[in-house]
Amino acid sequence: MVTLNPKILIICICFLQISVWAQNDVTEGKDHPFVPRFPGSVIVFFNESANGVYELTLGPLVRNTPNDELYTPTDTRTIEGKITSLQYMIKNEEFPEVVKFYEDVLKKNGFELIAFTKADKPMDIAGRNWTMAVYNNLSSKLKSNISGSKGGKENRYYIVGQINQPAQKVLVAMIINEFDKDEIYVQVDVTGHAEKIEKQYETDARTIETDLKENGYSVINGIYFEEDKAEIKKESEPALNEIAKYLKKNPGVLLYVIAHTDMVGKLDFKIALSKSRADAVVKALVSRYFIASDRVIADGVGPLSPVATNQNLEGRKKNERIELVLRSF
Repeated sequence: MVTLNPKILIICICFLQISVWAQNDVTEGKDHPFVPRFPGSVIVFFNESANGVYELTLGPLVRNTPNDELYTPTDTRTIEGKITSLQYMIKNEEFPEVVKFYEDVLKKNGFELIAFTKADKPMDIAGRNWTMAVYNNLSSKLKSNISGSKGGKENRYYIVGQINQPAQKVLVAMIINEFDKDEIYVQVDVTGHAEKIEKQYETDARTIETDLKENGYSVINGIYFEEDKAEIKKESEPALNEIAKYLKKNPGVLLYVIAHTDMVGKLDFKIALSKSRADAVVKALVSRYFIASDRVIADGVGPLSPVATNQNLEGRKKNERIELVLRSF
């Protein structure tokens, strides 16, 4: 008869449990900048379309005719543009805490809530039949995650928030479903686009010179990139011009060009993105403004040196920045 050491048995059980529960985001899955994930959740579905069509539903289901078995959503709006869809799985968390988290996140990021509805009847907003009809484009498994209930009790919320300003027109629709006592699923759909251009103060050569002399570094306002890319937007030209002006006025100065990002997404991706963005700035200075390449060295630290919280949009905007760091005079 073989006798197992109790300590070894406990270790094996713990390892098995960790292996079962451990799960990574789906390939290329990433959080949307406006809707951070609930801590500990995992992305089980991700899709992004640059030019898509989204049907927003704000009304209950109704029969097409009194005797018809087909139902149609009411109060729908068709939205065209960039669409990001994600589904999160959350384990071993309290349902009210998840709902409160997303309510607070949307409000902190400047969204006006135009729908905040708890499931009641199957045909009403957030009801089981309503959810299956409205999210009919999802696969059977994904649709089941947000419409099913193993415990027999429906616990589901539908939340819609919007930002409607000249530079920001964004809409978020989400369904939060308690699938069973251990699993909660959150379907998030984000449509529209928000410019990340933020006028704080205009970067100029004099400001750069003062910052470097007094602090050893200067935060450059006015260099903008495409979302999650290293392509510099044309609006960045004035800031690049001021950096070049400073360097030409001070020919003995050597600089590091350091790019920073927010903390939304995987660390490896963000660090690589920051390095690529710093490289892009250096390349622009060298190729367009004829700055000697040995005077500007590019590097990136991703989200590892924040200057503000990453829990809201305002803070994440501040964290995405370019800094010049003095190497020597």
